[in-house]
Amino acid sequence: MSARPSIPVTNTPEHHFGAMFLILLTRAPDDATLGAAVRLAENAAIAAWALRPDELVNLTVEQYRQLLDYTAAPEVFDLALFLSGDRKQIRTLMDYIAGVMAEVHARYPSPNPQA
Repeated sequence: MSARPSIPVTNTPEHHFGAMFLILLTRAPDDATLGAAVRLAENAAIAAWALRPDELVNLTVEQYRQLLDYTAAPEVFDLALFLSGDRKQIRTLMDYIAGVMAEVHARYPSPNPQA
């Protein structure tokens, strides 16, 4: 008897559970697509962090990822599934993530340094 393939883990904030469930139910990805989408989302988030604008330079990769997960985890995951986890489409997902983070920064700008 062969072992069941491992299920990829994605860190989902509690307030996104319903949306993530609906995405999984609606898209019904197979195990390979699900794993590829999770890896694509992870890699795109790290690449977007590496190319982040100067306004977000103080964020560590962990902080950047937490902020992204908190604000847009379902949207990023849904787009990664829509792209079928295709690594050739990483730039599409990176651009989406950069847009989300720019919108967050525009809505909640960094405090001005005290002189």
